[in-house]
Amino acid sequence: MRKNIILLFITFIICSVNSYSQHINGHVFTIEDGKMSGLPGVTVFFPNTGHGTTTAKDGSFEITKSETEPLKLAFSLVGFAPDTVELSGKDQHIMLEMKPVTELNEVQVSGYQTGTINSRLSLFRVETITQTGLAKLACCNLSESFENSATVTVGFTDAVSGAKQIQLLGLSGIYVQMMGENIPTMRGLAQTFGWNYIPGPWLESIQVSKGASSVLNGYESISGQINLEFKKPQTADPLFINLFANATGRYETNITAAVPLSDKWAVGLLGHYSTETGEHDFNRDGFRDRPTSELVNLYNRWDYQSAEDNGLHSQTGLKFLYDTRQGGQTKHGDHAEHVNNGNPLFISDIANKNFTVENKTGMYVDANHYSSIGFINSFTHYEQDAEIGMKLFGGHQNTYYSNLIMTSELDENHVHKLSVGVSFLYDNLQSHFEDKRNSNEGNLTVFLPQTTYTQIDKTEIVPGAFTEYTVSPTEKLTAVLGLRADRNSRYGWLVTPRANLKYDVNEHITTRISAGRGFRSPNVIFENIGLMASSRMVDVQNINDLDMEKAWNFGGNLQFAIPVSESNHISLGFDYFHTRFQNQIVADMERNRNSLYFYNLQGKSYADVWQADLTFSPFTRFDIYAAFRYNNTQITYNEGSKQYTKEKPLTSRYRGLINLAYATPLRKWVFDFTTQLNGPTRLPNLDGYDGKSEYSPVYPMMYAQITKNTKRFDVYAGAENLTGYRQKNPIIEPENPFGKNFDSSRIWGPLMGREFYIGVRLRIGELK
Repeated sequence: MRKNIILLFITFIICSVNSYSQHINGHVFTIEDGKMSGLPGVTVFFPNTGHGTTTAKDGSFEITKSETEPLKLAFSLVGFAPDTVELSGKDQHIMLEMKPVTELNEVQVSGYQTGTINSRLSLFRVETITQTGLAKLACCNLSESFENSATVTVGFTDAVSGAKQIQLLGLSGIYVQMMGENIPTMRGLAQTFGWNYIPGPWLESIQVSKGASSVLNGYESISGQINLEFKKPQTADPLFINLFANATGRYETNITAAVPLSDKWAVGLLGHYSTETGEHDFNRDGFRDRPTSELVNLYNRWDYQSAEDNGLHSQTGLKFLYDTRQGGQTKHGDHAEHVNNGNPLFISDIANKNFTVENKTGMYVDANHYSSIGFINSFTHYEQDAEIGMKLFGGHQNTYYSNLIMTSELDENHVHKLSVGVSFLYDNLQSHFEDKRNSNEGNLTVFLPQTTYTQIDKTEIVPGAFTEYTVSPTEKLTAVLGLRADRNSRYGWLVTPRANLKYDVNEHITTRISAGRGFRSPNVIFENIGLMASSRMVDVQNINDLDMEKAWNFGGNLQFAIPVSESNHISLGFDYFHTRFQNQIVADMERNRNSLYFYNLQGKSYADVWQADLTFSPFTRFDIYAAFRYNNTQITYNEGSKQYTKEKPLTSRYRGLINLAYATPLRKWVFDFTTQLNGPTRLPNLDGYDGKSEYSPVYPMMYAQITKNTKRFDVYAGAENLTGYRQKNPIIEPENPFGKNFDSSRIWGPLMGREFYIGVRLRIGELK
């Protein structure tokens, strides 16, 4: 009966849309010194819709118009006068000349962009958070950029360190491949606090891709991929300043600058400074609710773009970061020498440093621009030193990554495309873990009368080769088949097949399916920093013998664009993804409440995720985004010969979200409101596997923001966690932090209450 209802519903949706479409292609060019030159990067779109594309390197484009979209096609490119072409209603070819803007006086161009875009054009299931979406929130870093997303969940790892972690497709963020403009980033040690280190004002957009992704970027994507697009030196405002402060003592300054040095060279600088000054203890448990911290982050970008036919384009970046954060019990000074009533204080003292240099270079290798070659090189040095209670751990990691890709159109009709390449990864990690406790700690009950020290060194050398074939036999159907083989010096051969297929039933209905395999090298101490903020003894005997994690991911998506008027439609999407591990590193904190074990999976572990989302604009400049996600994540624990398959702890079963956004004409005033409903999560058992499981309560979260925009100056103010909801008693036995039952890792909800904030954005120089 249920299947019949679902089929009836899908049939109704299909029958309610019209299959008419109009195919439009063309060429956009400009005249320079009497010579016609194709214009790449021109935005081609139907006004007042989210449907558009961009021109290729030679200025060509293709787009399909539905019956409900207007008979106009708009063209826009920075530095050129915008233009609009009237359409005939039939398939047609357009040749359009765009003229450079030599003088601009008292001209105001206004655009309208939604905060979240679920593209029907992308081959992969991608959710894009735009600059508009990033501006809906407080002056955010990456870990705070997903409050308007049901796809990604963010939470604290513990109540002491201030570290945050995301979840995607019911799995920890360590299974997401992080990319910065298609260069792997936030790997290894950097994963612990890396989500705090990417300022929102630096970004143009965030693309969240679910499930199996391309093999071109490596084998490390299991649950999906997140790609960050930073502001470009050629298109960013000359000087942009963002200042932010909240009522609990957090202050931020973000600066982005772009300077064109010539018609080929441009340089950009992205800067960030933030500090957390408040020592708040609102629940009066003797521990800071959030660490004090200081962060300096710099990113220098150099961009070269040739005007020659080969289209040579090279980008070089230099990154520097320094971060310190101090948490734990209040009223303490330097390390463990400080006492409170004769007893040492439990503190968290963490420092992180990073230096990265990277380069991307690409060019065409034939006159017709059918073939191109790209070369990526990146080197990262990362250091971390951490002291949490009596646990001391840290280390440094050096990573060199190189990727050479050649892509070629195999025919003039762009039906067949082949990409081949080779890659190389060198990863060297030298780290240590020390549990430093003794039996003479004042009046405390200390249960570990010895010191445990473990050296954890790991070197991986990974050459690899890959190929990816794309075929589009019709305009409606595209398939991508990819295969890569890598030889890891530590784990042996890694074979990664992946496949993606997209089919447009008509201009209103899109289907996607994907399948693929992924691998990940574990760094269990740093990836489980939240579990270090407890008195658990860490079993480190086999820590150097853990195997590579490996998993299959399968998924599908059905997306509808339901027309409601000539220029408006409802976007409705349904997702299902299944991830099944062949091997996973189990962090077992349930066998014994006083211990933590790491071992290879010996049973089953999987995650099923269902999600539905809806986007609708009932009238001009008012957007509604609603989504609901349900998780079923299971994992097997081992105790001798016994196995226990249980719901994975600290993973919310469901999340519902509604975002309302309204803007007055010309976006002079913008109003945003978001409400979340967070479902229950199973809490780690304290009495072994057979103990009765506890679940966190269902709780709401609300956010609101008002923005006043002018041409050069914006003011925004808002509040996070409007209801003031906080997790009660997040720390077990905070009065005895060195006793055997102390634990700050059972975190499922917010630690801070209602927070008000205010900020300003200032644009200086010629506006882009």
